[in-house]
Amino acid sequence: MVVMVGLLSTMALSSWNSALGRWHVSSAQQQIALAIRQTQAKAQRHSANWQFSIHETAAGNVKWASHPQKDLPRIWKTVGRKELDIDPADTTLDSVSGIYYIRFDYKGNLASRTRTLTLTHRNVSSVKRCLIMSTILGEIRLANEQSRPNSSGRRCY
Repeated sequence: MVVMVGLLSTMALSSWNSALGRWHVSSAQQQIALAIRQTQAKAQRHSANWQFSIHETAAGNVKWASHPQKDLPRIWKTVGRKELDIDPADTTLDSVSGIYYIRFDYKGNLASRTRTLTLTHRNVSSVKRCLIMSTILGEIRLANEQSRPNSSGRRCY
């Protein structure tokens, strides 16, 4: 009987941790989508090129910044919890020195081809959430990882 209770408790805890991991990554996905949309709006409002930048710190936090493209980020904001990671294998944003970015021109148009940002949970590797920025108008789609990869071998599309 004690073994049965222990087994059921372990299964319940595993399910709970998985559900909590999905919620944390989905919440971070929503926060980042909002920040990207705000960056796009700033580009339009200021009639200037703006950039959304995101990276993982050495301490393991994911941080983002919204700033004019010509300037370096001054204020970085933490998104999600420390268990959040950027999946480099499924992220197609441009990057410089470990900082991923997406740019909008002065009209708020996406200044590059379709880009994907994929987030994962450090402790629940099966949880992946994607942000797909496409079209010149900068449409942002939220997606989950697909069960089969596309022709490029990516699972977020």
